Amino acid sequence: MATDPLRARAKANRRRAVSLVAVSSVPLGLVVGLLVWFYVGWAEGLGAFVAASIVLALAMWWAAEPLARRATGGQPADPAVRSHARLLNLVEGLCATVGVRRPEVRVRPAEGLNAAVCGRRRRTATLVATQGLLDELDRVELEGVVAQLLTRVRANDMVPATVTVATLGIGATLLSPPEPVTAMDRAAMSFTRYPPGLISALEKMEAKGTTVKGVSRAAAHLWFADPGTRPSQTSLADRIAALREL
Repeated sequence: MATDPLRARAKANRRRAVSLVAVSSVPLGLVVGLLVWFYVGWAEGLGAFVAASIVLALAMWWAAEPLARRATGGQPADPAVRSHARLLNLVEGLCATVGVRRPEVRVRPAEGLNAAVCGRRRRTATLVATQGLLDELDRVELEGVVAQLLTRVRANDMVPATVTVATLGIGATLLSPPEPVTAMDRAAMSFTRYPPGLISALEKMEAKGTTVKGVSRAAAHLWFADPGTRPSQTSLADRIAALREL
């Protein structure tokens, strides 16, 4: 994928994140406004509604990143562990290719084959891989997955998904991306130039499962594949079929 489409998607995702916060803060602000209106008066209630909505929107925006990091979990990747070192090496090399700053890299002790990325800004992004993913994928397959996650960082795909965690799931139903996840799969392949690597990774994930216990529905959008709480996500079979067309 060319640079311009990614830049346009990044701007669109930024706008979506702001819209999600705004829309999610209104119902909560309305509750505050109605309470003040009932006990004090309509003018005070209107002021309380506006003030509460703004305060809640700002709180959601700033709390989103730490909440998303906690939701994805994991511990910092340990260079002394062979599988972790391989992940760190791939991230380091692909960051230069994709054109993003190196994210914090963490590993979650889960058997399901999955990975996630979160962050409110590119320079503070966090990439999480499950231990199951590191154990099952070879280097070329893992490269495809990492490339896709870093492409999501470059395109700001993780920003609205991160913000959704702070909306207590209110914004989850509004989180339809400007393009399907298959677009990010194809974009990643423009950097690795080897679709079979990601196709093989997706096939293993489909066969062995991508469930990650403890992931809430509000945080499901952060993950590379359905962690077990978002069945409406594009199926792995459809993503494989789309990549085979390249």
